[in-house]
Amino acid sequence: MTPTGNRIVTFEKPLEMKVNTFKFPELITPQGKSAPHGAILKIVTKNICGSDLHIYRGSFAVPKGMTMGHEMTGEVIEVGSDVEVVKKGDIGV
Repeated sequence: MTPTGNRIVTFEKPLEMKVNTFKFPELITPQGKSAPHGAILKIVTKNICGSDLHIYRGSFAVPKGMTMGHEMTGEVIEVGSDVEVVKKGDIGV
């Protein structure tokens, strides 16, 4: 089965998260223009931290539907034409 998108975990309310599907990224800006300065990573591992736990427990408010997690490692699978520092196949955090 070919996946139709990325799986993400979103905040619903304290003590409740939801797994959703999000479309695959493209090298375009939110305005629909080419993003020659961008890079796309395939996430290879993801971690949780204290911030995620505080949100999960309701210690501080975040909007419903917010994508959880900000600590990850990924493989570069595509780069824009202006990218000079990383290349396809690099692993980064």
